[in-house]
Order: sequence, then structure tokens, then C-alpha cells
Amino acid sequence: MTLRNARGGDVQDVFKEVDDLLDSDDALILLFDGRRMVSYTHGFAASPSQLELLSVEIERSVRNAVGAQSTTKKGDRRKREEGNDHKKAA
Repeated sequence: MTLRNARGGDVQDVFKEVDDLLDSDDALILLFDGRRMVSYTHGFAASPSQLELLSVEIERSVRNAVGAQSTTKKGDRRKREEGNDHKKAA
């Protein structure tokens, strides 16, 4: 069963909630389907990098809670970071 089917007639309420959030000064919208997460953030007197970090931490927490695997391969980030360290040293 899809989320749309489970919500039934309440789907319009979801659209209204999203519409209200889009009109607010401080908002965080997360969409997560088990494979990937998309987030839209604005406000909260936070910098763009703070908002990005918040989204990453929320995704990590949700994945830990539901046991979902990340869409990126383990170690990819570490390899990128190590590659950048070697470039800096050269």
C-alpha cells in the first residue's frame, strides 16, 4: 500500500501543510522514501552550511531508526577526504 492510499482523503491536508510551510519564514521539509532523503530548509537564523549539516544529521538519525542503508557507498566520503588531504600536502 502506498502512502497516498494509506492517507486516503487526507492527502489534500498534506498538500495544505506543505503550502503553509512554503509561506513561512522558518521551515524544514523532509521527504524520505527509504532510499534517499530530500530536504528543503530555510531560516532558523542559521547559515546555509548549518542547515545542510542539520539535514545530514536528520538523515543519519532517520536511517539509524529505520535501519535503511545510505544511497552512497561506505567509504566514498572518506576516500574523497583522503584524496583532498593528499592534494593539499603535494
